Amino acid sequence: MYIAGSFLIVAGILKVHQLLTEPIISEGFWESWAFFVIQIPLELGLGIWLLCGLFRKAAWLLSVIAFGGFIVVTFYETYTGAESCGCFGTVSVDPWITLYFIDVPIFVLLLIFHPKNEKLLPPPWPFAEHFFGVALPTFLILATIVPVLFFNRVERKEIWKVNDPIAQNNSRQGSTHLPDTNEITPDANQEQIKVLLKKEWAMLKHIDIADSLRTGNKVVLFYHCDCPDCREAIPVYEQYNYLYAENDLLFAFIEIPPYCPEEENPLPADTTCITGKLDTSTKWLIQTPLVVIIADSLFVKDWEGKAPSIEQILEAIAQN
Repeated sequence: MYIAGSFLIVAGILKVHQLLTEPIISEGFWESWAFFVIQIPLELGLGIWLLCGLFRKAAWLLSVIAFGGFIVVTFYETYTGAESCGCFGTVSVDPWITLYFIDVPIFVLLLIFHPKNEKLLPPPWPFAEHFFGVALPTFLILATIVPVLFFNRVERKEIWKVNDPIAQNNSRQGSTHLPDTNEITPDANQEQIKVLLKKEWAMLKHIDIADSLRTGNKVVLFYHCDCPDCREAIPVYEQYNYLYAENDLLFAFIEIPPYCPEEENPLPADTTCITGKLDTSTKWLIQTPLVVIIADSLFVKDWEGKAPSIEQILEAIAQN
């Protein structure tokens, strides 16, 4: 019970850190920001309960139910190929490791070392000093955590929806700089203004094959190797690329880090689509599949968490 309680407290603290430092992007309730706000106080409260020794039989029963649920959830994550179990906030842990080295062992230990000769509920009641010495601080801690999380929600920057001024090459110095409106002098002609204010899709500077995407109409699909929807969309978009290449509509597959091993990459070896990778300059908080249409280096439309049909793609291009 002490091991289980310690595990729950550590997991709860790491989830608090995650919610205070990065946004939660999943749309499903069980992985949503709202569910985390509900789950964290419950995890911390149960962890403290297991450690304090109050009503041990009831605490043991709830912990058995909780870890049984953890086993089911973690097994599902291993089945779907999730990269991390999500149990430890920003610390990524393979679901197989969590399942076989944490959830199952703790569940078995709880069954073996269950409280003996103890009643599920009182009487006898614990000493008042012990009860209130634990209950009041715990209540204050949990009552503080919820509003702190609620009023300090981290918002996500959707950089893939931005068109930025392009970096202008300075051939004499061999460097690049990002122009701003201060460079437009009163006597600047129209061509100089157009060059300085020219924009392009902000994500291009983070993609290793940016030059292949700068002209024409491109449909860019961002994927993770552990994304089942991406694996379904890739062969469909392969067919779209074959059918519409003559109409100046090409499809590109861009892998989001961390990159998967070569043998696990869902892209076929003989793909005719443009392929590339996002750089590792930041932690990309993107719900895959993310599909973005760009036209001559400019952002047009995006779909996050789903792959649009060819009809939706063509409609978006026609409206541009």
